[in-house]
Amino acid sequence: MKVTRDDAENGQAVLHIEVEEDRVERHLQRAHQKVSARVNIPGFRKGKAPRRIVEQFVGREYLFEEAMETLVPEAVGVAVEESEIEGTHTPPHVDVIEREPIVKIDAILALPPKATLGDYKRLKFDDQIEEVTEEQVKEQIEQVRESQATWEPVSRASRNDDLLTISTTGLVAGENFTSSESGDYLIEAGSMNPIPGFAEQLKGLKEGGSREFDLPVPDDYPNDKFAGKTAQFSVEVSAVKKKELPKLTDALAASLGENFKTVAELRTRISENLESQAKDGLRRSLEEKIVDALVEDAEFVISPMIIDHEAEHVLDDQQRQMAQYNIDFQQYLKGIGKTSEEIVAEAKDSAELRLKRSLVIDTLVETEKTVVSDDDVATEIAVMQESPQYASENLDTDDARDAVRRILHRRSAMDNAIELTHQPGDSKRSAAKKSKTTKTEKTTTVKSTAAKKTTGTARVKTPRRAVKTEK
Repeated sequence: MKVTRDDAENGQAVLHIEVEEDRVERHLQRAHQKVSARVNIPGFRKGKAPRRIVEQFVGREYLFEEAMETLVPEAVGVAVEESEIEGTHTPPHVDVIEREPIVKIDAILALPPKATLGDYKRLKFDDQIEEVTEEQVKEQIEQVRESQATWEPVSRASRNDDLLTISTTGLVAGENFTSSESGDYLIEAGSMNPIPGFAEQLKGLKEGGSREFDLPVPDDYPNDKFAGKTAQFSVEVSAVKKKELPKLTDALAASLGENFKTVAELRTRISENLESQAKDGLRRSLEEKIVDALVEDAEFVISPMIIDHEAEHVLDDQQRQMAQYNIDFQQYLKGIGKTSEEIVAEAKDSAELRLKRSLVIDTLVETEKTVVSDDDVATEIAVMQESPQYASENLDTDDARDAVRRILHRRSAMDNAIELTHQPGDSKRSAAKKSKTTKTEKTTTVKSTAAKKTTGTARVKTPRRAVKTEK
């Protein structure tokens, strides 16, 4: 084959391919065998008609098209291999320029994208780690108590945050809307379960009590059959319970099963965990800022074909997720008020940004010349396999080791970048500045910060829903 190459400025190369006659003839012969085996030609059994007869019966153009289905991908594959072009996951754009007398093909290939980093060593970030406050420790302690809470029966009238055991029927225009028998229901202010106002109607009921009431079904209720109508409810209460928080004692700490013996040890562990979370949060913040800055200052050469291909994956993922929830994609577009063209454009923007972020990190790895040994990879894999997330996965493969090695290279490069760019302010000067703040202002600031932060994972178990709604 004769192959010539032209490089474009947009990260693409064009291979001009002229296919030799012998290769074309081989594929025409294969096409003849396939066509003769599936068409009925009078006077011949399937697969036995000579090529000349087959051509007369179906036409040479038909036979040639059949041959091109296998000839083109083979010729392009050989041309790419001979050209020694570094491959990408993006399929080439192929155009058959001429069929006869010589088969000529143009194949447009996406070259590996490139990024040229700016002077990232001039970047400076003065972010400081957030100090763990007593307020945060107390908040965590309360979450631990919440996680160990029990529900105790009471004889009084029910109120907010009580747990009721109820049997419910609900009808809309004579049709079943809700139903449950001896299910748990948590009275929460502003609850939407099953519709607004239901929870408020249960307040004031005692064990053995009952109540009938009507409520309007919202106009935007998911089931159009019930939306905008009135629901008639009948509720019977068989139990009322309130939440009892355990006292903060050494016995409670010991019961958590984390080798605690005292409340003091529990507090220490919580404080250490919060400090670790703060350090992790600072690192994530610095990583985001560094990558954002790298993307902003870098120069990129990325083939539009790669962006289009990645955008297709983004859209496929979106549609696959919607299909899992039986959501029609066109109806989804109508619901959010966007066209298919707008969604495609957004997917391309998202794909391009994702490519650029990944590209600058890999370029940073090359620039920093990070070193990762086989022992480093083995140690990381051992740590990963202790995690339930990877416990059942086989990480003893070349592909797994290569993936881990890439992760470690990226981590090492980011460590270097953070060390170069992170220059936190003088903590003493910062502390002196804070000391000028009034005690009232300090308290307000601490509470505000605590409210914004998500700490810990301990939660009271949510009671199962007592009311099942027809949707």
